[in-house]
This record gives sequence, C-alpha cells and structure tokens, in this order.
Amino acid sequence: MNRQMNSQMTRHMTTHMTTHMSKQMTAQMTSQAPRHIQWTWLFLLFISSLLLSGCNSMRIIESQVQTSTQWPAGTASQSATPATAFFRHDRLPADANSLQAGWAEVELEAALKPLGWTRNDIEAQYSIWIGVRAAEFIADPWGRPVRSPWVNRFNMSIGTGYRPHGVGFGLGWGVGMNTGMRAGFPPPSGYAQEVSIIIRDLKTSNVVYQTKASHEGPWSDHPNILRAMIAAALQGFPNPSQPNRRVDTTIAR
Repeated sequence: MNRQMNSQMTRHMTTHMTTHMSKQMTAQMTSQAPRHIQWTWLFLLFISSLLLSGCNSMRIIESQVQTSTQWPAGTASQSATPATAFFRHDRLPADANSLQAGWAEVELEAALKPLGWTRNDIEAQYSIWIGVRAAEFIADPWGRPVRSPWVNRFNMSIGTGYRPHGVGFGLGWGVGMNTGMRAGFPPPSGYAQEVSIIIRDLKTSNVVYQTKASHEGPWSDHPNILRAMIAAALQGFPNPSQPNRRVDTTIAR
C-alpha cells in the first residue's frame, strides 16, 4: 500500500513539474516573440534604407547615339577591337585656344586608351576632332524642349547638381508662349548636352568614324554628363552593332 501511495505521489509530482515547466517555457517564448519580430523589422528597415540610399545616389544618363563608319578593309572588323593606333587631335580654328576643347580632348584620351588608341602627335595614323556643347532650354510640362535649345546661343558652364522644374530663369523667355507651355512663372527649364566625334585617316583624309550622342534632362553639371556621353558615343567602337541606339550610363549624383 505504501508503494502504491508513493507511486501516486511520484506521478502527481512529475505531472505538476511538467506542467509548471511547460508554462514557464511558453511564457518565455511568448515574451521573446515580440522582441524577435522587432529585431526582424529593424533589420528589414535597415536594408531598405540602404537600398533606397543607393538608388538615390545614382542616376541614369540616357544618350541617343548615331554612328557612321567607313573603315578601310583590314583596319577594323565587327568581331575585334582595332589594333593599337596612334592619333592626334584636330581642332577648328575657332577652338584653337578653347579651354572647353582642351577639357574634351583630355576626356576623349581617357576613353580611347582602354580601346588601344593612344595620342602620339608624331606617329599619328588618325586625327580626331571632338566637339561638346550644352545649353539650357524652356521645357513643356513633360520636360520636353519648347523649341531647340541650340537656336539662340551655345553655352557650357560648370554646374554642381540638380535643378528642378520651375526653379530659375530659362533661356529665351518669351519665345513659344503660344505652344502649350504650362502656366506659371518662372517657366520650367531643362538642359541639353551634345557630343560629336570625327575620326579621319591621315593617309587619305577620309572620315572613317563619325558618332554623335545627345541628351536632354534636368541636370546642369555638364562635365559629369558630357563625360558619360563621350563613353556612350564610343559604345561598340570601332563598329557598333546598331548605328542608331540608346545608351544608358549610370553615374553618381
């Protein structure tokens, strides 16, 4: 009988202890669940902020590129980069003392070097002319030019960032007021940039490569934009797969 009572007491104590431990574990898990969820949400918010900051620090420059090639037989092919070539710069008389032309030539040299083209004024096989220009224009509500930005004047300036629509005074105020412009003062404005490159064979004086890249957008830091456009204009060099194409270049804001 004593053994039976001891057995019952043992089972009762075991059941009580098991129930007590189960309640403690359940309470512990319940108290930890909100903290776990909280840390999960904090982690997700942290990752999201990193992604958003990364997106906000970059921008895509869309360049419309037109390229024409007339390489002599054996100079270049569709499947291979041309052999190492030497070139010299070719300037128009109006650009003889132009700082802008000098800047563009330095940027072009940097873009051509990875392609095997090196500046050598003495042993040059080709001459290269590069022209860059930028201008401000009045935009319609969709950001498109009301008229060509090159009508009145050519201007390139050193800028430092974004100029939103509706801030600042645009080029040619008062022209095109009846073409559907958005009401308000000052009118929205944008910026147009253009890069042109012409390569000549010095033996024949024939143009063997001609390319042009154009861009319109809200950004006024012309050197950064034009630098990306020079690379876009040379995309696919020496023989791009398509003569007319859009080239997107990602750069920092």
